[in-house]
Amino acid sequence: MAMKLIQQHLAFALLAFSSASMAGTLGDARQAYSTRLTVSAKAPQDFAALRAPAGVKEVGYQSGPLQLAAWMSTSAPTTKLAPAVVFLHGGFSFGEDDWDAAKALVDAGYILLMPRLRGENGNPGNFELFGGEVDDAIAAGRYLAAVPGVDKNRIFVMGHSVGGSLAVLVAQMQSPFKASVSLSGYPRLLEWIDHFRSIPFDKNNERERKIRNPYLYADSVNTPLYLFSESNNPRVKATNAEFCALVAKTSVCQHEVVSGDHQSMMAPAIAKALALFASIK
Repeated sequence: MAMKLIQQHLAFALLAFSSASMAGTLGDARQAYSTRLTVSAKAPQDFAALRAPAGVKEVGYQSGPLQLAAWMSTSAPTTKLAPAVVFLHGGFSFGEDDWDAAKALVDAGYILLMPRLRGENGNPGNFELFGGEVDDAIAAGRYLAAVPGVDKNRIFVMGHSVGGSLAVLVAQMQSPFKASVSLSGYPRLLEWIDHFRSIPFDKNNERERKIRNPYLYADSVNTPLYLFSESNNPRVKATNAEFCALVAKTSVCQHEVVSGDHQSMMAPAIAKALALFASIK
């Protein structure tokens, strides 16, 4: 069974890289086509009222016509510029536990911005399932670049689960990010979307699929890309290894398996990502 899975992944990888060579860039595809929603609705996940804890402030950032909300860490005034991270939470709503899971970034001296995307947690806009949310993530990075005290040359994007898959798409766009990190993301995004319960667009429309398919743009990743997989999920491990091998043909990509499950892998992966960030000049 394991050998069959490997063979299937290799065959898919060869086909994907051949297709990627003819696809242009994700930026080109998104410029040529904007998602057309068949359902106008908010993100399909409940959320609770938020109260920013000590050391955190609520901020607003602009993504196109949308004024969206985010949490950002506060720090003591200093004359030294600080590196920063946009962290894209898992799932389709933001909670205090998401902040807690990424707090190691703040403890390491990074300014942390955790955005709520369009349609989430009462934000304006509609849920697009990896459509306009890509724009929101990049807009959050641009917001950070303008924050006093932030080193605009050392802004990174990191995401977990759904946020990890989003971080892969962001890496394939022009953005202010120095590097992109995906924690338990899944680059075979169309396979995941086809089984999702709340698809707000026509999943049979090839143009909708094209702007949500990281494999088509494996040869046009714009930042170093670091993929972390949990040790207990063979499919995620195989997919991330396969995708990273494709990306590495033309860009910088590293894949590493860390001990744990979908949630417990976060702490060791973030620690490893911090070491990678420190090595990037």
